[in-house]
Amino acid sequence: MEEFKINFSNLKVDQLGYIFKDIEKQAKIMESMFGFSKIIFGDWHTNIQKFRGNNSEITFRMAFSRIGSTQVELIQWKSGDCSYKEFLDKGNEGFHHIACYVEDTDSYIKEFEKIGIGILQEGEVLGTRFTYMETQDTFGTIVELLEKVKRRKKKN
Repeated sequence: MEEFKINFSNLKVDQLGYIFKDIEKQAKIMESMFGFSKIIFGDWHTNIQKFRGNNSEITFRMAFSRIGSTQVELIQWKSGDCSYKEFLDKGNEGFHHIACYVEDTDSYIKEFEKIGIGILQEGEVLGTRFTYMETQDTFGTIVELLEKVKRRKKKN
């Protein structure tokens, strides 16, 4: 079997992630000024995620739209230690990460770790495992790995 290597040329950017203090306000701007399709808002989520290796209870809200075949995700942070809070605390709003769907997140994590890149934040939301890799200094933005969670069928 051929050794696994990170190769972004084989991946598709499936999502562009943005962080804003007020995603409803930002959605209006994106729809009216930039022609985004209707932005769909989700409810507030509170769950436990790992941030820099420590469990953190995070409350946030997401909204979604599309640019062509690429999903656009807007995230509004409310509470808890996480990359969203860190981003906002630095005075930033706007582009936060790119995301790619992969079939085996753990293989990618191992390859990133071999080149000295660790996990920034990870968890599960809306049936999807997400892992933010700490690629800001080397790639210029966060790379997010997305993997659909496979549910086991109940045995009768």
